[in-house]
Amino acid sequence: MISLGTRSRTLIPLPSAAVAGVAEGLLLPFRLTAPRASRRWIRRSRLVELLAGALDARLTLVSAPAGFGKTTALVDWLTASETPAAWIPLVEADNDPARFLRYLWAGAAMLGGYQAAAAGEGGSGAMPDDVVDEVALVLAERPEPRVLVLDDYHVIAAPEVRHIVGVLLERLPAQVHLVISTRQDPILPLARLRAQGELLELRADALRFTSEEARLFFTDRMGVKLSGDDLDTLMARTEGWPAVLQLAGLSLAGQTDVSRRVHDFAASHRYVLDYITDEVLSRLDAADSDFLMQTSVLDRLTGPLCDALTGRTDGRATLERLEQANVLLVPLDDERRWYRYHHLFADLLRSRLTVADPAKPAALHLRAADWHIEHGFAADAIEHAVRSGEGDRAADLRAACGGAIIHAGQLQTLLSLMDRLPEAAVRSHFRLSTFYALSLVLSGRTEGVDRRLADAEAALPAALAGGLPGAAVQASYHALIRSIAARLSHDPAAAVGHAERALGLAPAGAAGLVADIHATLGLALLDAGELDRAVDELRAARPAVRAAGNWIALADSTRDLARLEARRGRLRAAMEACEEGLPDFVDPDGNEMPAAARIHLARAEILLRSGDSGAVAAAERAIELARRGGDVTSLRESRALRDRTAGLTAGQLPPRALIEPLTARELEVLRLVSAGGSNRQIAAELYVTVSTVKTHVHTVSAKLGAANRVEAVARGRELGLLA
Repeated sequence: MISLGTRSRTLIPLPSAAVAGVAEGLLLPFRLTAPRASRRWIRRSRLVELLAGALDARLTLVSAPAGFGKTTALVDWLTASETPAAWIPLVEADNDPARFLRYLWAGAAMLGGYQAAAAGEGGSGAMPDDVVDEVALVLAERPEPRVLVLDDYHVIAAPEVRHIVGVLLERLPAQVHLVISTRQDPILPLARLRAQGELLELRADALRFTSEEARLFFTDRMGVKLSGDDLDTLMARTEGWPAVLQLAGLSLAGQTDVSRRVHDFAASHRYVLDYITDEVLSRLDAADSDFLMQTSVLDRLTGPLCDALTGRTDGRATLERLEQANVLLVPLDDERRWYRYHHLFADLLRSRLTVADPAKPAALHLRAADWHIEHGFAADAIEHAVRSGEGDRAADLRAACGGAIIHAGQLQTLLSLMDRLPEAAVRSHFRLSTFYALSLVLSGRTEGVDRRLADAEAALPAALAGGLPGAAVQASYHALIRSIAARLSHDPAAAVGHAERALGLAPAGAAGLVADIHATLGLALLDAGELDRAVDELRAARPAVRAAGNWIALADSTRDLARLEARRGRLRAAMEACEEGLPDFVDPDGNEMPAAARIHLARAEILLRSGDSGAVAAAERAIELARRGGDVTSLRESRALRDRTAGLTAGQLPPRALIEPLTARELEVLRLVSAGGSNRQIAAELYVTVSTVKTHVHTVSAKLGAANRVEAVARGRELGLLA
């Protein structure tokens, strides 16, 4: 829901029961911890020594092509140094700023000794730079050296995410060190860092195996003894490429005529990597080879997912056995439930799968899509559908999962996924066009919304005639989207009208949709100055939101209701709204949910305005919960309130402190009002409409608890807002 006085998103109910419970916002179980070292790891002390300087550098850059052991070297160093680390393995979906910030916040929380943001609310409603500031504050609280690893950074192409990483690099405390592992150099001020001695670089030349490392690797890990000449031949042919040497070891293990096979590698007219891979696969039994080929389409593997693709029931056991057999398989968690293939090996397997059966990858991707949507990974489901090449299936999955991705705040992810479809496919699909428009307005953009809604409305009659799921609620959704767009355009009258129309069009039984319409209408009425009706609408929204179990939206509506009551001077009613709402946020184990931070923040604001020193304790509770849930906006607001209030006695507390700070524009309007300017004069001064000035004057008066312009000016002088 859109919150009062903050930048946030509107939570729209899922339009399809088929994806109820999809939780794309949840943190994946294997992320944030470094990959596990293999049971038969070969320690490369040379690389550990080279990386020892990482704790003296602001940035460590490990840059080399696939297969050069970047991850292995970093895990080896972290294991040897016992340095606490948060490891974030990046995927293409992390180009969405909201998703990237979610994991960044959770990594910082882990390094700071706090529980990770399990609900994925890190950064919700906050500007990216503000989230980075909070990350830096959390990391600064512990003095010991720690490491934050961004692995596979080469997948990041979004300028917004690159900006976030640049800001992070500048604001990290001295005891925290950023490590980036990538196939290509990132767009960061590397030259400046290098000149300042704050950059440690590890590149392909350093990562190549030396002859001695290769000898130990073959002897101790692979059980293969090579003569000096054979080793020299193999090193010359592979150029010390670690992944190729491991494949060579797999193909040579157990062979009696090792020298002849090494000679075959060197003499092959084909690229040696292809030749060795053929040798490795030919050594496996048919069942294992088939398992590898079919599951190679996956970016990450777990037993049940592999079973869904292969039709077998031994996925977990097979993964464990293949890892023990030294196949290029990387465990991603301590329990060894999640794995990934070495990137280079996966590419080779996929290539062979396509050659062996050109139609097979598409079918496997569709099976993977079905498994991921069933288990709550909406973006992954869509990604596999896209890779399948089945345009209709991909479009249907986008439509089915769009609401889940919006709920996770991954608006850029959804827009990017839709942009990968042909424009005609989006325009002809009523739900895709609707989601496109919704993603735009929730991103704070109005350009293109009308065109997308027009496309959706043109496609709607055919959808209604075909009885397609979700078609019946689209007219109401479209009016709701137009209401949000009108608010963005500072047209409160239009926002109210569209929301009222949405309410009239909502079909019976669409309780979640109706709740969101009530909330949107309430905020539109607030902008229009109709406080009494605004309160009524927010109250009407809460029961349906509670019934849907949408805790974030319920917390928002409770907080907003309390703030509105306080604006009307009804502090007792405001506090009652908080006290009535808090019991909803106690889980079955008796623990308070992190979302309750928003309500405790409202309590602190009301107590402060009442002159009650209990405001500090309420703010502290909000800080604790907001930090646990990764709610950066509530965290910053609660900390500011606590710091403003801490140390004051009850007699020193302002009897009528601001419940919310004035924005820069609102402060400017207040100053012009104090100078005697009329609405028309102020509009001309600020190059806005008279209606916009009226809205600003109303909002300023409400925040100051003033009944009119004269009282607002007097109150502003009392609080030191005016000279």
